[in-house]
Amino acid sequence: MKNKIAYKLISYIFLISLIITSVSIYFQINTIYNNQLHELDKDLQTIKENQLPVLSQALWNIDNSTVNILLESLLNDKRITATKIVEEDGKTTEFGRYKAQNSTTKSFTITKKIKDKNQVLGKLYITIDLSPLHKELKGYAITTILTEFIKISFIAFLIIFVVKKLLTNNLEKMANYAEKLTLDNLDKPLEIKQESKNSHNELDIVCDSVNTMRINLLDQLQNSRQRDQILAHQSKMAAMGEMIGNIAHQWRQPLSAISTISSSVKFQREMGLLGDSDIDKSMDSITKSAQYLSSTIDDFRDFFKPTKEKIYFNIEDTFDKALSITSHQYYNNSITLFKNIEAIQTYGFENELIQVIINILNNAKDALVSKKQKENLVFIDVNVEDKNIIIKIKDNAGGIPKDTLSKVFEPYFTTKGQSQGTGIGLYICEEVIKKHMDGLIYVQNSTYDYNETTYTGAEFTISLPLKESDSV
Repeated sequence: MKNKIAYKLISYIFLISLIITSVSIYFQINTIYNNQLHELDKDLQTIKENQLPVLSQALWNIDNSTVNILLESLLNDKRITATKIVEEDGKTTEFGRYKAQNSTTKSFTITKKIKDKNQVLGKLYITIDLSPLHKELKGYAITTILTEFIKISFIAFLIIFVVKKLLTNNLEKMANYAEKLTLDNLDKPLEIKQESKNSHNELDIVCDSVNTMRINLLDQLQNSRQRDQILAHQSKMAAMGEMIGNIAHQWRQPLSAISTISSSVKFQREMGLLGDSDIDKSMDSITKSAQYLSSTIDDFRDFFKPTKEKIYFNIEDTFDKALSITSHQYYNNSITLFKNIEAIQTYGFENELIQVIINILNNAKDALVSKKQKENLVFIDVNVEDKNIIIKIKDNAGGIPKDTLSKVFEPYFTTKGQSQGTGIGLYICEEVIKKHMDGLIYVQNSTYDYNETTYTGAEFTISLPLKESDSV
């Protein structure tokens, strides 16, 4: 409640009103006070003009009774609490009671004109009680403050009602809409009820802006999904090209063996040297080579099978499947592979993880081949840390340039040149790991020692949650 606009607005209204009211009351009281003092000065001036001549004559004639009567008569004014005359010879005559607090004393010199000269006879002192004036001003201030407080309170509660009805209720509705907004309900528009259908105020503008943003997000999401589908297809096609090359490499030896065996059988038959045991032995070799060809086809068919079902699989078996596809290329390019893989059971999309592993292994192979160095190394480490499967694949190809390290997962970014790379392999890897497997993937340059030699290379790290089912 304390964070709502209406209550903050009321706080500001009370604060501003308090300042304005305080300043206003100060000036009003000051004006009234000065006016009262001015009226008092006028009355005292009247006393001076009317009573001082009589007092002067009474003192000159030593008419004490007249002096006493005049001093007592001044006390008829309720504002005057004490009167006193101090003559030149020190004689004092006084009436009333002197108050030390909330009072002021005015003095007037009593003179007598003798032979064109004013002779001082004494001084008249009049003490005036200011308590009634102060009390009046205090009452006025309290009454004004209470009146303003009641007025401000009424306005404040009226503002609360109006702001809550017209503003905060709709803002809360917008906030609730924003909190519940997800990709699944982007098609549901934001609607706010207005008193009049013809009115179009600031809230309607905000509502229209939110709905426009929602529509734009829907369009961008649709375009993004289409782009991801295109990129995935392109990645699959690029991977298929590499796989066909791998098939050709892996088939070359068994096909050559079949060709050699068949030529040998034909030659032996023509020379009359072919026996039944030779035929059986040759047929067994041909069958073994054919089975190897069939097994290779099955491996590639499983990789390209468009399965989207989560299954239970063993990480060690997953790497064996990936390496069965890439190992021949590693062997042909003299790349030594070191494996330290734990047998970890998990749940998810195995085929997509195989695609990621093959992509990273192929990138490492391409980097090592381009370096043309004597020793080519790739290390694979897989273990479990804090209920996460940690996969690390690193090479000794010198690493990725620092200025491009942060761009390797961007679509269409490649360091191989457009003729050798599409720049979508690692982008698809990141999409698969993050969106399909709820994991993380990142790359860094790593410097490490092996066999008393220091190497530097790119190290890809994949972190996957260790799952036993969808509920985990």
